[in-house]
Amino acid sequence: MGTTQIQAGGRPLHTVALVKQVPLGDHPGTLDGRGRLLRDGFTTELNPWCRRAVTRAVELGRGGGGRTTVVTMGPPGAADVLAEAIACGADEGVLVSDPALAGADCLVTAKALAAAVRTLDPVDLVLVGHGTVDGATGAVGPMVAALLGLPFAGPALSVEAAGDGRLRAVLQLDGVTETAEVTLPAVLSVAERSCRPAKAPRATWPDPAPVRTLAADRLPGVQPGAASPTRVGRVLPAPPTRRPALLSGTPQEQAARAVELLAGRTAAGGAPPVSVAPQARPPAATRAGAARPPAAGPGAPGLPGPAVLAVCGETGGGARALLGEAAEIAGRIGGHVVAVTPEADPALLAGWGADASVRLTGTDPRPAAAALAGWIRTAGAPWAVLGGATAWDREVLARLAVLLEAGLLSDLTAVSVRSDGRGPERLVGGKPSAGGAFTEVSSDGVPQIATLRTGSLAVREPRAAYGPIPVEALEVPGDRLLRRSGRRTEDDFDALERAAAVIGLGAGVAPGDRAEVEPLRAALGAEYAATRKVTDAGTLPHSRQLGVTGRDVAPQLYVALGVSGSPHHTVGVRRAHTVLAVNSDPDAEIFRHCDIGIVADWHAAVPALAEAFRRSAAARPAAAAV
Repeated sequence: MGTTQIQAGGRPLHTVALVKQVPLGDHPGTLDGRGRLLRDGFTTELNPWCRRAVTRAVELGRGGGGRTTVVTMGPPGAADVLAEAIACGADEGVLVSDPALAGADCLVTAKALAAAVRTLDPVDLVLVGHGTVDGATGAVGPMVAALLGLPFAGPALSVEAAGDGRLRAVLQLDGVTETAEVTLPAVLSVAERSCRPAKAPRATWPDPAPVRTLAADRLPGVQPGAASPTRVGRVLPAPPTRRPALLSGTPQEQAARAVELLAGRTAAGGAPPVSVAPQARPPAATRAGAARPPAAGPGAPGLPGPAVLAVCGETGGGARALLGEAAEIAGRIGGHVVAVTPEADPALLAGWGADASVRLTGTDPRPAAAALAGWIRTAGAPWAVLGGATAWDREVLARLAVLLEAGLLSDLTAVSVRSDGRGPERLVGGKPSAGGAFTEVSSDGVPQIATLRTGSLAVREPRAAYGPIPVEALEVPGDRLLRRSGRRTEDDFDALERAAAVIGLGAGVAPGDRAEVEPLRAALGAEYAATRKVTDAGTLPHSRQLGVTGRDVAPQLYVALGVSGSPHHTVGVRRAHTVLAVNSDPDAEIFRHCDIGIVADWHAAVPALAEAFRRSAAARPAAAAV
């Protein structure tokens, strides 16, 4: 698509790929006393998603007559990923390595990488992977863009010239695609399906490789030893959450028994919906009652206590879960919730947990973050700023964390309010990490800023509204460096949130065999989801990927077909009421994470299950809950 013809100022591009070295396969998640991942004794590799960034950087830079630099941050051994990238066509590598930067969070990492990029001037285009397989926070790219004062777009499926000094990219977002025209210089993240991954056999790596090392004291604006605003607390082993019943017999016998067991679990019921925290603003008749904490931070006059901001790019099921969680937190600290959204129905926001609303007049993330930062500086810092894990929410909050020097807690699956007994209560978040462990993180930033995976949160019942909530408009201009058009829906992003039954497809189900699964999907009225290998291959959209590098869902029934059972995937279905797994290997890891296990080839088990469900009153196990 003309990728080699993009120029800046009439000259070929200088492209920079930011890459990361990650553990190969599942790492046990062992951390040292400072919360740093222990790498000794483990094989590492170039992050699979960064490989696409290298491919694009070489195509757009060196492939178009310019040059390509690859930058990473890590211990001295991380130079290996630079050597491989150079073998794939890059001209040179830069290794940012300093013990003072060990254990850096995403903000300190972004500062170091941005400073390294500044030493390479002029740079026309910085490319990053969409995320990393050991975290997938998606925050470093937008943070680097904010630090360099550049526009950000991505993840990009394709890139082409749009006139001198501009590029046009088709973006793969949350269930939609859209076209972005970006003025260079810029930062661009690359989608998994964008291009082939950059790979080279070790025997072809240059030795010595043209790699220079930068210590922290050679990075402009980086203070060696500066503490990260976020920190890792405890790393907890994943507790057993299910008691698997492994079946035996013919596929037909196992299928019939599985449906019987499922009917019993359905009859027993699941956890009832959780109500939202009481509305912060009391009814007029009782407003003169008990004393309340004085208002602190942004919010309408008369609202009690500190503010918890819930920033929502869209007002679907994710926004409902986010506002409910914000209301729960506000109830714990005696505060109130301010919903920050584009155009939305205030009554709907109030029902989900908002006590006040800030309406953004525009939706471009770069100016939206700047406007919100200015508003916070004027009104005072809220206690916390929460967002979802959509592309829009992630970019806005990543930029906000840079502008407010506050740090960012990324992709949390659980939050609580705690005090260590020595200071005020703080937000403590939890997120899955390598090897199925659960890591607790917190922030010393003011305000505390976090993105939450809303699919992992409880969906609370709407509260009864009384009276309108105050609404304030916040002016957000358009982004003069980035124009968006051609938005097209590719997938119903909220379908998995609404689904009572979900069928998860793993690498064991070949793309051409999906038609065999369709009778079961029809019998259950289910939605499809997948592992990373399946979405990377393009069989299903990335919005259908579950796990550490995807999303979380909480259906009544999750059926795992051809799924090995990696903790990176199963963490995405922890809140499913029942997990039914099918695998021909009785020792498969998936059987440690299910409630009902059928030991059979899925080709034989699926038609048997479809027939058993059709004959059973449990054919739609969650019909009453939908």
